[in-house]
Order: sequence, then C-alpha cells, then structure tokens
Amino acid sequence: MAKAGPNKRNLAELAGAPPKLATIEDLDAPMAAKTGRLHAQQRSSKKPMGINLKAVAEALRDAGMDPAVEIISILQRQVPVRDANGKPRIHPETKEPMMVDAVDADTKLRMLNEMLQYTQPKLKSVEMKVSGNLELTNEQLDNRLTMLLSKAVRK
Repeated sequence: MAKAGPNKRNLAELAGAPPKLATIEDLDAPMAAKTGRLHAQQRSSKKPMGINLKAVAEALRDAGMDPAVEIISILQRQVPVRDANGKPRIHPETKEPMMVDAVDADTKLRMLNEMLQYTQPKLKSVEMKVSGNLELTNEQLDNRLTMLLSKAVRK
C-alpha cells in the first residue's frame, strides 16, 4: 500500500476549510530536501533558469495554500501586548488583553501597495503631439483654473 504524501494528507485535513497558518512546531521540523516533487522540475519555462509560474501555482494548490488569503490573514493578525515579565497587559476598562498589529505599519503599507497593482492596475502612458502656440496670458490661465476648480467642487 502506497503511503500518502504530505500534500495529500494536508488536503484531507483541511476538508474544504481555508489553509491553517504555520505553528511553531511546523517551523521546528527538520528541513530536509524533498525529492520527487513535480513542481521542483524545470518545466517549459522560456528561459533556462526562469521561474515556471504554472509549476509554482500547482505547488501552492497541492499544499492547499492561497497566497492572497495568507497575506491578508498575516496583515490582519494581532498579538497581545506583553509586559516586561511576558504576561499579557490587560486593558483597564474592558478587562481584555490589549492587542496590537503583528505587522508594523511600514511593512503593512508596502505589502498593500504591492497588492494594489493586482486590483487596480497602473495606467499606461499616452504619447501626444501638440502643435501651435500654447502660451496663455495670466488672465486666460486664471479663467481656466477657476473653471476647473468650480467643476471639481461640483463633483
């Protein structure tokens, strides 16, 4: 009887639930190189040493992981504030442990900025040629600015 690999076991444990985050015990496990994995093979990348994104997607799917979900859960995670002795600090009014974000604001901003390009792609630049006289008098410029500001206020 063939032994089920770790990927098959993990998927059975999840039973359709979202993937679980790694625990300290998972990190303490020995990190030996695993052989025989399909996603580690070079498969149809255009460059000889390039990353095959299909293979990466398959490996993530085999592990039962969704990178977007994992990143969001990391960004939303909070940890208790601890005193010098390592005990959680209790809020004086609510009598519950005080919590802070696990990820600092700078890292959170950089991660969200990186993810933003997938939800709102950058606009492409447009090249244009302009001919003729483009210089405006101060009065024309003031009139143009006043019109644009009044339009902005109406919206």
